Amino acid sequence: MLSDASSLANWLNWQEQCHPTEIDLGLERVARVYQQVKPSTKKQVFTITVGGTNGKGSCVAMLEAILIHAGYRVGVYSTPHIQRYNERVRLNGQSVTDELLTASFHKINQARATTSLSYFEFGTLAALDIFAHAEVDVQLLEVGLGGRLDAVNIVDADAALISSIDVDHTAWLGSDKSAIALEKAGIFRAHQKAVCGDKDVPQSLLDYAQSMGTDLRLAGRDFKHKNQAASWQLQLPNGGVTNYPLPALKGEHQIQNAAAVISLLALIAADLPVSKEAVDAGLIAVNLPGRLQQLGARPAIFVDVAHNPESARTLAEFLKNHPRSGRLHAVFSILDDKNLDEVLQPFIGLIDHWHIAPLNSLRAQTTAVIGDRIAHTLSQPYSVYGSVEEAYKGVLAAIDQDDLVICFGSFYVVEACLDAL
Repeated sequence: MLSDASSLANWLNWQEQCHPTEIDLGLERVARVYQQVKPSTKKQVFTITVGGTNGKGSCVAMLEAILIHAGYRVGVYSTPHIQRYNERVRLNGQSVTDELLTASFHKINQARATTSLSYFEFGTLAALDIFAHAEVDVQLLEVGLGGRLDAVNIVDADAALISSIDVDHTAWLGSDKSAIALEKAGIFRAHQKAVCGDKDVPQSLLDYAQSMGTDLRLAGRDFKHKNQAASWQLQLPNGGVTNYPLPALKGEHQIQNAAAVISLLALIAADLPVSKEAVDAGLIAVNLPGRLQQLGARPAIFVDVAHNPESARTLAEFLKNHPRSGRLHAVFSILDDKNLDEVLQPFIGLIDHWHIAPLNSLRAQTTAVIGDRIAHTLSQPYSVYGSVEEAYKGVLAAIDQDDLVICFGSFYVVEACLDAL
């Protein structure tokens, strides 16, 4: 029998087995338990819910850094984690303790009675419980999958941000961008404010926002950004152009994410005023593991969680523009529900040698399938290893100082490479 004194590892092992399916979209069960554990507090907490195919974690991290520099007490729920479960729940930039999590899990388990909850739903409820007792000013909730039926959507957001829209998780969200956009738009609330950072927005999302009376601002229509050598500019609907420092997160796509973040902050300034100084400081200080995270300079080594076609295209563009005089090596693996061919396609003629291995997951794609695609689709050489850790150590032993290494394909790849350090 688990209790608040049980270890976090024991709680998580139990949660992985106590619900019949790993992914179970729907709000009825989790909302019912939320009403049981939701504390009666008079403190008004401002909720920002962030969704999107790619970039939502980066947007949450930027919002977090900026709001902390603005003096707010900030709670963040962001998934998945890379190395420690505690990364999912943060208070003012710090991961919460095992003790806070296990105490909350125990409370939720007692309150749920016979209601079954998934691993993700337990985590969502624990985060909301911890934020309530910590009396945060702002809670940033990152959607796990989709939006409309995701567990974080039991909370009515005061503002919403959708970073990007592309085809992924088709078994749950639909097979095209129009259907997926509509699922993501489910985090919008009537007459509340929202921003979408994608310049190619399906009509389904626009129609839904209009039907809800949502005050929606769009990239390319309501706000525009322009890259410069050492800074960038943002133009908002008022016509003014403001210069900002480059985000600490690497890649031009992070400027697109920053533009959406700052546009949202401008939209909600009456509720959450933030100074230009806080925005600048947050952009410079923001940190998020696994997003073009650099582990070494000579040779240059990067890890990135890119795992779907859109993020693969973004990563390939970064690699094409990154200076190097040596060879380009990739440590790679992927889950079997991802579109392997479309993930590999941007790297045709780019990678000199692939280093592939199976992931530590029941949903791992086989190295036989990955290798076959690399050989026949990309016509590029590859080596096979027993684990991602072995692949990472193997490539380090084989490269020269002028080479570049990119490790990508899954959060599991990034975790394994960081664990191998």
